[in-house]
Amino acid sequence: MSSAIMDPAGELSRALHRRGDPMSARAFLEVLQEAAGGSSAPLTAGEREFLLAHAGMSEEDLSEQGRAATRLELARDRFALDAAALEGALSTGEVAELLSRAEANVRRSRLSGDLYAPNPGDSAGLRFPRWQFTATGGVVPGLRRIIPAFPRSTHPLAIARFMTQAHEDLDGMSPVQWLAGDGPVDPVVALVEDLGYV
Repeated sequence: MSSAIMDPAGELSRALHRRGDPMSARAFLEVLQEAAGGSSAPLTAGEREFLLAHAGMSEEDLSEQGRAATRLELARDRFALDAAALEGALSTGEVAELLSRAEANVRRSRLSGDLYAPNPGDSAGLRFPRWQFTATGGVVPGLRRIIPAFPRSTHPLAIARFMTQAHEDLDGMSPVQWLAGDGPVDPVVALVEDLGYV
């Protein structure tokens, strides 16, 4: 699975570099919009009327400045989610050391799905969430089947929460505990499907 985490700092840096320095506030907002993947297309009269009547929005919210503020808030929220997803994650070198493998073998394990790194295009290098490693220095089995069960758009933080929270269907254990204790993979995959991730 290649559920990629947005690299906010990298995206912002690349966008700023393309525009040069110094930049206007408008250009900076364009950079934020580009990094967040937002759209600045004007609202149709019908969309505007609906938002005013049913979404509790004001004319100020729908102004260019209000929409820019919303895009900025969304970009900040996305940055915080991405940072939380990678908090405590291990580099390729750290995983290689933990598993007593060569770094090339770690990268091959990621490509085959036996290890999970949600940021394949990050210029800072792969980051492997810590939850997939057992206390004894092993790898949680079954990732090759479980991770692809999530839609590609599933944020890595949602996957981390699923994998580390207790589930009644797994005898009150988290999927990580269940799998590390030699539990079968099928119930975990079924749980992903039952919870509506797919």
